[in-house]
Amino acid sequence: MKRYLAFILAAMMLVAAFAGCSAKEEEEKGPTYGVYRDYVKASIPTLNMVVKNDGILVARPMQTVLYKAYINEAGDAFEYRGQLAAEEPIQMDEEGKVWQIKIRDDYYWADYGPTAGLNAQMTADTVMYTYKMCIDPDLLNINASMLVNSTSVQIVNAYEYQQQLYTGNEVAWEDVGIKKIDDFTIEITSKVGTNKRDVMDYMGNTTCLFMVYEPLYEACMGFDRTWTSYGTSFDTWASSGEYMLKEWIPDGKLTMIRNPNYVHADMIKLGAIEYYTVPDTNTALEMFEAGQLDHCELIYQQWEQYEEDPRVRLYYNDSATYVWISNGNPNNNNLLGNYNFRASLHYGLDRVEFAEFLGGSPSTRMYRRCVIAEQATGKSILEVPVDWADDPYNVKDSAKAAQLLAKAYEEVGITGANLECYHSEASTHVRASAEIFTRQINDNFEGLSMKIRVVPSNIAYTLRRWNPSEPTAYEFNLGSLLPSDDPIDTMTYWDPDSPQRAMCWVGLDEWANKYREVLNEAREAVRAMDEVKTVELCLEMERLLVDEWYLRIPLYELASKVLYSERVKLPTDERINGYGFGEVYAEIIE
Repeated sequence: MKRYLAFILAAMMLVAAFAGCSAKEEEEKGPTYGVYRDYVKASIPTLNMVVKNDGILVARPMQTVLYKAYINEAGDAFEYRGQLAAEEPIQMDEEGKVWQIKIRDDYYWADYGPTAGLNAQMTADTVMYTYKMCIDPDLLNINASMLVNSTSVQIVNAYEYQQQLYTGNEVAWEDVGIKKIDDFTIEITSKVGTNKRDVMDYMGNTTCLFMVYEPLYEACMGFDRTWTSYGTSFDTWASSGEYMLKEWIPDGKLTMIRNPNYVHADMIKLGAIEYYTVPDTNTALEMFEAGQLDHCELIYQQWEQYEEDPRVRLYYNDSATYVWISNGNPNNNNLLGNYNFRASLHYGLDRVEFAEFLGGSPSTRMYRRCVIAEQATGKSILEVPVDWADDPYNVKDSAKAAQLLAKAYEEVGITGANLECYHSEASTHVRASAEIFTRQINDNFEGLSMKIRVVPSNIAYTLRRWNPSEPTAYEFNLGSLLPSDDPIDTMTYWDPDSPQRAMCWVGLDEWANKYREVLNEAREAVRAMDEVKTVELCLEMERLLVDEWYLRIPLYELASKVLYSERVKLPTDERINGYGFGEVYAEIIE
């Protein structure tokens, strides 16, 4: 079999070398459009986003999904439209659990690189194979979690199939709730009812379901099928999106060129996009000012230098930092499980200090600015007024915090505690946050003494998910949370019944039941596509977590400032939540 697959790959390369192709002819004529020049901070190990998303910014324009976020005509919001999908999902039952998706019958792999001259068409088989590879139990792709742990669309047996090596329960691929109906139709079955927007979101925009070319994927498969080299070089990569991979020098330069045969080629105003590997921020800024780059991110220390520069655009990214409290930890007579102790943290922490030092905005909200309340306008959920957040940025009240702490000590029968806060070694801003948090605790909370523990990134990610078998594994964690831009997904992350166990509900049965009740109401509103009701219920869950129960302590949101060259005309002047600035659809004005 392996020899046969190698023969396929060799034949593909031979065809690519000798076949005449319109893409190459266009390249030889010279670029019709301008070149956009950008950079990445670290090397990209693979373009295969099924496996890893380190290079998603670079790889996405060369890949295909079923549905994609496109900017609307007004240029102030985005909307989901089919890329490979021919139309919106079709609901097949009353509950919204079964959906069919029609595939375009005119979509082909790029006439360039390994697929040149093959006239290879994408069909329902392409989608089926890609999904199967995403959740393959032997490959154990890190991005599979986006598909098998989704809260809005829960494909029947997807999690059970992907996790079977851990559970020991054998689950056949045929039992997973995604089926081929015909050559250009697939059908998915979810455990829970959903709506067409969430189906489009799940089957494209926010997941790793980027189509892969089966013959090449198989030819690149490892001997034991636990790894694949697909997407690690020009010869192992099949392009299919707006752009095609032309050149890739690891740790150097990657060039993609316009795909003239792309189904929406009229949207593409660039002839090529070039990415350079530039690890150092100051070097990137020097290259930008020298006209070698069209985009550059500014670190906080550079902000003042560009305060009045018209090329600067400010936005709040996806990162919000919280204090994660292990409230089921029995240490110190379960001080962390005490309501008044958590409330004292809420009122005693100075969020302004965090924000000013790190270049962000103080926040007492679980939600981030990028979470969307209105799909049609891109309106942030933080723009929806709430009566419980009189000061959404800082609620510091030292006297109140001291009273609450004294009451907590009395209730648990102690007069002080030695505590520990851990953080990931990989994040600079979280490390700085932990240092500020520790100092504020030691200086401003009587009887408390805190020290910091640094842990590897993979351990930090696992540690903060509550594990009842290890209740003393940690006490505090400083970390970020990056769910989707959908408000229900953010609140579902804290679901008491979630298998991820993101939050401890030990001793809080009444609260957990209340949260489930509101969450279920919100899910019903989602299925009914009642956006207003959904937002109201999501805001109620946020209020319960941070204003009534103090189960999480929000600290700040990080702001970003970026520079764009004056020669670049972007589709939007303001960054759109869930879409970005749309660099792929930019135009170069010389």
